Amino acid sequence: MAQIKGTEGEALSEKRRSHSFAVTEYDRHQEVLRQRDWKLKDVPFYKGKGKQHDPFDWANLDYLDAYQQVYGRRCGSGGIGKLREVGIVRPSPDDEYSNHPYFHEDKAYMNRDGFFLLSDKVDIAKLADEAAAFADAFEKNGVKVYWVEYPEKPIAAFGPMMNMHSAAELLVLPGGSIIPKKGYALAPTAGLGRAEYLARWAFWNLGIPPLLTVTGKGVWVTGVFIADDVYCQGMGVETNWEGLNQVAPVLKRVCGENLHIQPIRTPGWKYFDKYTGANTHAGMVIGGLDTNKVLVHTAGIDIDTHVWLRKSGYTIVEADLEEQIKHSAAAIVNLEPGHVMMHARAKKTIAAVERAGVQVTPIDYDEYNKYGAAITCATMLIDRDPGPRKFS
Repeated sequence: MAQIKGTEGEALSEKRRSHSFAVTEYDRHQEVLRQRDWKLKDVPFYKGKGKQHDPFDWANLDYLDAYQQVYGRRCGSGGIGKLREVGIVRPSPDDEYSNHPYFHEDKAYMNRDGFFLLSDKVDIAKLADEAAAFADAFEKNGVKVYWVEYPEKPIAAFGPMMNMHSAAELLVLPGGSIIPKKGYALAPTAGLGRAEYLARWAFWNLGIPPLLTVTGKGVWVTGVFIADDVYCQGMGVETNWEGLNQVAPVLKRVCGENLHIQPIRTPGWKYFDKYTGANTHAGMVIGGLDTNKVLVHTAGIDIDTHVWLRKSGYTIVEADLEEQIKHSAAAIVNLEPGHVMMHARAKKTIAAVERAGVQVTPIDYDEYNKYGAAITCATMLIDRDPGPRKFS
């Protein structure tokens, strides 16, 4: 194999050395295992001295029964049980849109739907302060926070990467993650490769392996759970039926065959409609507040979903229209049933949620809103306790 020589090779070698000595949770777990006094009785299906093992026993071993033994942890946020761990991306000047070369080359192309205010330069220092306060709010509520850091000046498939703050792109389920294939505007231009990096980070640092990568012409982005057995998927410019058909079997395999998958046919063809507040991401238009309560942006939900929610006995809280447009009011992070995080400036919507008997922790994330995103997008949900099920 050809070697890289000179200063470039020395820099690469130094990076490799530094990475090789980085201690991860997996390393710590391995050290604990090394200290054990191992006996054959620790091996599943061992039947005693001199007895042959039955290979069909191993065929019936559930992977999740061995996962924690392999990686020393559990993972998965398939529901609304008590949230235990999250990942947040550490803000970086590399993620400033106005510095991106493509904006200088063709602002009209990059100004997705006319949504981004190109004169509004995101204040990275303020964003970092907001992210720190966000992390502090999680920790005060008993949630462990991992900081995700990208390499310096990361490159996507088609140029310098952008919008790295969206840690929610990686869906973490019991036993592993799903790597999406985004299909809209800035995603293919400068974001194809972002979720792959998140998956690599999660596997290397936390022992969370990919379960699936959406391939072919499938397009899919993360949906949202409103119960442990109810998952809502936005269908539109960021998710097509081919994408959902790839993901659905994996969802059911790890969350239970009785999982109800509710497709939300999001209106229009835009990622975000600045006049109606509609959004192609389910997590921006619906959120689980409690076992039988949901917050919705009415104009962003199709009639079939409205009917299904009512027939299923949900109490429906509606987000204020102006607050949805300005602050993505329907985008929430569920800390546990009956307790959620919401954008602090969505005061009317917060009041409506509290009247429904749900506790709210307000979060100020105004700088992140300039990216057309919300606290839901900023949060990689890594681990939850089992929570309530709606139907089973």
